[in-house]
Amino acid sequence: MEPLEFITLSPQETAKLLSTGSGDAALVFLYIRSTGDSRLLHAREALPLSDQALGWAESLLKQLGLLEVTPQKTRYEKDQAPVYTGEAVAAYAARDPSFAGLQGEISRRLGRVLTSEELKTLLAIRDYLKLPPEVVSMVLTYCLQRTEYYNRSHGTNRNVTIRALEKECYTWANQGITTLPLASEYISKKLSDLEPESRVKRTLGLDRPLADTEKDYIHAWLQWGFQPEAIKAAYEKTVLSTGKLAWRYMNKILLNWHEKGLHTLREIQGEVKAAPADTPAQNVLGESERSAIEALARRHGQKKGDA
Repeated sequence: MEPLEFITLSPQETAKLLSTGSGDAALVFLYIRSTGDSRLLHAREALPLSDQALGWAESLLKQLGLLEVTPQKTRYEKDQAPVYTGEAVAAYAARDPSFAGLQGEISRRLGRVLTSEELKTLLAIRDYLKLPPEVVSMVLTYCLQRTEYYNRSHGTNRNVTIRALEKECYTWANQGITTLPLASEYISKKLSDLEPESRVKRTLGLDRPLADTEKDYIHAWLQWGFQPEAIKAAYEKTVLSTGKLAWRYMNKILLNWHEKGLHTLREIQGEVKAAPADTPAQNVLGESERSAIEALARRHGQKKGDA
């Protein structure tokens, strides 16, 4: 933002600034008023003040109400939630009909009656996390759709549990997803991420939930533009070299290809064919090498690997 040509101060603002007797505070206030940089993102470069002087001026302006205080974001932790009793559940449902309605909806969609402990968990979601009933319903929708997708992709028959719902509710609350528009946007993005992630999992022969670090690797590779077939080529090189699924090693291979602009299997194979005759063709795997890879994979049972 370009600095303003003229700055106007109200009598109240002028009086507050004069009462401080601080030239640094006045300088910072004028900087904010002229640039709009209320978060002081560029103040250190623009003002002849040390970090300490800038910090004191910022604190003083906040005390005087001349600089808005940014509220601290609440971090919800399960072990900090109140301990609820069955009586508390009944009392809450009696004064809040929407909570009783939420109980009924979740029971119906899960196909069973909730236990007393599950009702306490549901009360924590409503009373501690402060998630509106309609948002909790959206969390359940997401959990059901995610589980259905997993079952369809892996031929399993998993069910959504209250614990899974609770875990996802904590994620949403800590990310500030507390309205229906935000919930819809989150669900749309997360479900769209499942398909390529699932394809890569199948490519790597993984039939288990991914750790967060593993998900980060896969999402980075997909964002770089790699197709699952190219990721499989990096996986085969990794297993051949290390005897297991080594995530860091595999990431180095893909990063090297990415820096060279090679993202498809055809591009990767084309670089190998164009290599000089005396260059080891490490990207080309023959039948014997593939057999060795398969034997190693069976021997190690596709354990976790190093994340």
